[in-house]
Amino acid sequence: MTTIQLNAALMRELNVIMTDEGMMKKAIKALRRITSKQKTNVTSETVENASEQLELPDSFKQLRGAASITEEDIKSDGRIAYIMGK
Repeated sequence: MTTIQLNAALMRELNVIMTDEGMMKKAIKALRRITSKQKTNVTSETVENASEQLELPDSFKQLRGAASITEEDIKSDGRIAYIMGK
């Protein structure tokens, strides 16, 4: 089925249960269960993909970490002052 066909089928089924509050509550509960399961799957896939990423080159590793910026650096460079909000 195409996305349009699936959307139409979903709307038809929702129209059937819209008049019954109990059925609507069950439908909402089921949809929440489905979406939370999907979020869990996406999160686990993201973790797996992150472990497969290539390691950073040594030249990039040297750049990681906190920078040491003095008040003099902030006063002498307008860009740093702007970023620091001073």
